[in-house]
Amino acid sequence: MNKLFLLTLLILLSGNSIAQNLSAFTDQNNRLYKFDKGVVTQIYYQPTRELHIENQYICFVDSKGDVYVDFYGQKTRVAQTYSAIYDTDNLLVVQTASVLRLFDQGVKHVLTSTARSVAVGDSIVVWQDNIGGYLKYYYQDEVKEVAMVVGNYPLMPNEVGSNVFVYRDNAGNSSAFWHGRFTNLVSTNQAVNYQTGQDVIAFNDPQSGTFAAFDNGYMVDVEPQHALRYSCGDNFIYYMDASETHKVFREEETMELGFDLQNVNVTDSMVIFQDVGITKIWYQMELYQIFNTTVKNYQADNGIVAYNNQWGGVSAFVRGKEIDITRSKVQSWELHGNTIVMRMGPSSFWVWWNGEIYEF
Repeated sequence: MNKLFLLTLLILLSGNSIAQNLSAFTDQNNRLYKFDKGVVTQIYYQPTRELHIENQYICFVDSKGDVYVDFYGQKTRVAQTYSAIYDTDNLLVVQTASVLRLFDQGVKHVLTSTARSVAVGDSIVVWQDNIGGYLKYYYQDEVKEVAMVVGNYPLMPNEVGSNVFVYRDNAGNSSAFWHGRFTNLVSTNQAVNYQTGQDVIAFNDPQSGTFAAFDNGYMVDVEPQHALRYSCGDNFIYYMDASETHKVFREEETMELGFDLQNVNVTDSMVIFQDVGITKIWYQMELYQIFNTTVKNYQADNGIVAYNNQWGGVSAFVRGKEIDITRSKVQSWELHGNTIVMRMGPSSFWVWWNGEIYEF
């Protein structure tokens, strides 16, 4: 992203807890700084072209166009030029023409020099190779072939999730890849709309007429009729059933959200929507209501919804709790993971992390 002030962060996951230790910002002289557990260090001294912060790294494109990764304080050049950068919580893929380079846990890999198309998840990379048309994937430090495909294989972004992807062969058979193995989904010549999440896949089954799901290795019928619309989050499925009731399916449990909902937004671990002018949030099978009002221009990530409050500062829903981050007027701010970086003035920044504000 190209911005005068680039704001971002790093998410560190430990079990089911979320610990945000890193963020980054550029000062008025375009120097790039890293925030790490309350300590700020300069990591680049000239303007950056792009900045990507994810679960375990900070990636930036320097003034010459080289792609670098800061991984636990060690800076590594991944590529000298690039056509596209795919950043996920854990993996970084840099494409230069038909060359795919991967950065995974501090290790660089060249996946292929003849990529035709590519899709990336948190733990997997799927691509079709120009040589032979082979569909291949990277998972846990290994590259494997799925099949040889005649012609172009359409890699749809909605069919590659964090830890899953859908493979469709020429005979109409679809299967789900998950944790190193494939599970049959359905066999049909009809078009099927698959939606993928972290470890889930949702689809309307044209054979049984049900709304079905692949959920952490198991097949299950969520509804006896097709869903009118559906989308997947981290490990849940949002959908509207045949009676136009909005629902969430998670770990074999179904919860109703209501009728006639507006502006439904499915993002990582949350469903955010408007219900009769009130902003509500579904989070971990609970419904929350934000300050009995309509929240506009919010940012959402990892169980946090941040937004401008009435004083010109920033308030947030933080995994079940409503808090005022600050009532002081901010010039700009950005939420990523568990960190909010706020620009208070031309050379003044505040970073909210772990329930505290750090001033720089």
